Amino acid sequence: MDTTMSTSLPTFGNSMLQLTFGWTDYLLFSGLLGISLLVGFYFGFFSKQDSASKYLFGGKHMSYIPVFTSILASMLSGITFLGIPTEVYFHGAQFIVTLIPNFLCCLIIAHVIIPLFYDLKLSSSYEYLQLRFSRSIRMLASTLYIVSLLLYIPVVMYVPALAFSQVTGYGIHTITPVFSIVCITYTTMGGVKAVIWTDTIQFFFTIGSLFTVLIIGIYGLGGFSNIYNIVNEGGRLDIFDSNMSPFGRNTFMGLTFGMLFGHLSRIGIGQKFIQRFLSIEKKADIKKAVYLMMFGWQVLLTSCILTGLIVYAKYHSCDPLSAKLVHRNDQTLPYYVMDVARNIHGLPGIFLAGLVSSALSTMSASLNSLSGIIYENFVDRWIPETSKKDATAACIMKWISVLIGAITIALIFVIEHLGTIFEIANSLSTIVDGPLLGLFVAGMFFPWVGTKGAIIGGSVGLTIMAWIVGGTQWHIINKRIHHSVLPTSTEGCPYPLNETVTSVTSKPLAPEDEPWLIFRLSFLYLIFVGMTITVIISLIASWVAGETDLQKIDPRHVVPFVKRFLPKKNYVTVPLKDIIPEKVML
Repeated sequence: MDTTMSTSLPTFGNSMLQLTFGWTDYLLFSGLLGISLLVGFYFGFFSKQDSASKYLFGGKHMSYIPVFTSILASMLSGITFLGIPTEVYFHGAQFIVTLIPNFLCCLIIAHVIIPLFYDLKLSSSYEYLQLRFSRSIRMLASTLYIVSLLLYIPVVMYVPALAFSQVTGYGIHTITPVFSIVCITYTTMGGVKAVIWTDTIQFFFTIGSLFTVLIIGIYGLGGFSNIYNIVNEGGRLDIFDSNMSPFGRNTFMGLTFGMLFGHLSRIGIGQKFIQRFLSIEKKADIKKAVYLMMFGWQVLLTSCILTGLIVYAKYHSCDPLSAKLVHRNDQTLPYYVMDVARNIHGLPGIFLAGLVSSALSTMSASLNSLSGIIYENFVDRWIPETSKKDATAACIMKWISVLIGAITIALIFVIEHLGTIFEIANSLSTIVDGPLLGLFVAGMFFPWVGTKGAIIGGSVGLTIMAWIVGGTQWHIINKRIHHSVLPTSTEGCPYPLNETVTSVTSKPLAPEDEPWLIFRLSFLYLIFVGMTITVIISLIASWVAGETDLQKIDPRHVVPFVKRFLPKKNYVTVPLKDIIPEKVML
């Protein structure tokens, strides 16, 4: 078998060859979906998920090895797998600096968030807000998280559907229901055990396909030195953009500072991650899972960035988007895989199986978490206390998962009309992610914030972020906001095109059509902005409402270094005779 890859696009006559799946690819891809269903059936029938604890936490006896693998699989969603290489292809390798906030985020999770939650013996990250503030704050935060995931899951499922449509010709709206139904089935049947073990199996599909494509790409382009020369000439290695402007798309400050708060919001307090961490029995094992996750996260992120550079090196003189080989820039990577692996039977199927695996793992974890949050916060109090309540709870949560899956399928019709995958994923959910993080930050680090202040702060933060993000997306849809990309070319295409694309420019807008500055803020800063607004408004509102009495704060509800600001308890000396019952006094 000849695996040597040309740097030009495949041709057939006067046009480029449209690359599609073969029967081997379909067989391997179907095998993945079949295995996922079998795991769900196994845990559904032979390891009964007939209680809330078993369905959500696996009885809290999970090993840290499959848990960290499951979490890592969820993090390597199609947004990471497909979105980051696309980001690097069009905007350069600046994304490599996110290794810094990834490291810092994991340190904060391991040494601040997890110890606090574990010592309080929480079953939900939102249970903390009830202990620190009130049930109303917990309900508000749970609602925000539900909205956040409902906005995020459709993006996750849209990614593999987009890739599958590119290589098979099936429509996106035909593909997404199939993927979603498979995921809903094994998640509802098997609970968190099925989620964790299918994630583990799917993870090996994902990393196997990723590293196989990397090796073939490096070999086909003549090694690292040749790749380096091409991407360097194309400006893809200009990594450290020192521009301090908050309007720059991929600046060093935005990628380090902004992404840190994004990770903390989605991973540090996200229920779908906290739930799996808390399914581990020992605190020491939870920290092991966090550090293993961090190491794997850094390796996978670096691999995705390298993949983006390899794809650019392959098509630096004949961009598939400009050559009309793909309809969206997010389809460049799937086309690349079909191109370089067309002589290796089954490899395209493995790649797409890996891409679908990453999406399924994220969706299944989200469905499982959302079902628990919705039940615990909005349904549980309406279910009468009987001997069968636990089994009823598990059944209700399964039906909630089905309903959420149906909503996800419907929302995909909206997602396809927005921007790139990476930008959508980091914009839409920030409407609620920033205010949500702000509530936790206010509770853990600011003991002067009370219940009324937190409610007002969260509500104001949510309103302002909805206005900012909604306005930004409106301007993007109406072509009033454009993000420039690095130059691409069609000069080396093997057949003549009507035009050669060397740069992407936009027609200047009239002054009256220019968006306000707030709508041009980089999406990387949105979560930080939402968090800051929520914390500041919470502090002001609490001061106005007179809720700053630190005597009422339980020291267990704040992080250790904040406890020094709390007043020391005053103990009153009581004479012994005052506490001895009269009948025993002599």
